[in-house]
Amino acid sequence: MHNERFFDQTLEMINRGAIHVAVPMLTGKLYNAFADPARWAETRASLHRHALLPVLMQDPLAAHSASRPRGYPGDAGLIDLIYDMQPPAGVSEVAREFFGVTVQFQAPEAVRQRRIEAERLVAQAKQAGQRVLVLACGHFREGDPLTGSDFGSFTLVDQDALSLERVRNQHGPAINLVEANVFRYLRQAAKQGQTFDLIYTLGLTDYLDSRAMQLLHRLMKSCLVPGGRIVLANFAPNHLSIGWMEAVMDWQLIYRDEAELEGYAQEIGLNATTWRDPTDSVVWCEMTGG
Repeated sequence: MHNERFFDQTLEMINRGAIHVAVPMLTGKLYNAFADPARWAETRASLHRHALLPVLMQDPLAAHSASRPRGYPGDAGLIDLIYDMQPPAGVSEVAREFFGVTVQFQAPEAVRQRRIEAERLVAQAKQAGQRVLVLACGHFREGDPLTGSDFGSFTLVDQDALSLERVRNQHGPAINLVEANVFRYLRQAAKQGQTFDLIYTLGLTDYLDSRAMQLLHRLMKSCLVPGGRIVLANFAPNHLSIGWMEAVMDWQLIYRDEAELEGYAQEIGLNATTWRDPTDSVVWCEMTGG
C-alpha cells in the first residue's frame, strides 16, 4: 500500500509539470528499495502494475531500453542517445523534459565517461601501431575522434549487423569488421593463431555470469601477445541509478567490484590493475603479464 501511495503522488507531480522533481525522487525511492532484497521484488512489481509506468515510458531512454528494438538490452542505439544527449527527433515536449532529467543520471554519465577513457585507449594504441581487438564493439564511438585515420590494425567484433554497418559507414572498408558471437570468434581466432597487442571491451562483461566471465578471460588470454594488455569496464554495485535502470528501463546488469575483477585475472595468471571512473559507477580492469 505504501508503494501505491508513493507512486500516486509521483504521478500527480508529473501531471502538474514537476518532472524535474518527481523523477529524481522516484529514482531515490527505487535505489533504496533495491538495496533491500526483501522489498525489491514487491516494489518493482507494484510499479509495473501502476499507471505511473506508462507515463514514465514517455522518456526516450526508458522507452528504447524497455522495448529493445534490436532484441537485446543496452544496444548501440541506446548508447548513442546517452552519448549525444539529444532526444530523438519529433518527440513531445514532455518526452524532452523526461530525457533532460534521465540522461543526466549517474549511470548515463558513467557511460559517457567510459567512452572518454576508451578514446584515450584507442588513440594510444593507434599511435603505437598496435594490433587491437574490440569485443562487442557496438558503434565504436570511441573511434569517432580519429575518423579518417587508417584503422587497418583494428579488428572489431559484434553480433549486431546494424552496429557494424554504422562503423563501416563511419570508418570505411579498411577496418576489419567481424559479425560473430564473441566467444565463437575468440575460439576460431585462437585456433588460427591470431594474436593482438590490446584486447578490450566496454560493456560486454556487464551481461556475463561467472562461468562466462571465466571462459571469456581464458579465450582473451589465448589471443594475447606476450606483454599485451586486456582492458575491460564493468558497472559497479550500488550506483544511484540502479533501481531506475532495473525497474523502469528493464536494463539488468551483472555488477562487480574491484576484487571480483582482479579474481578473474588471477585465475588466468595475469596481473590486474583496477580503478573507478569519476562517477564511482564503473570499475576498469587492465590485465597484463603471463
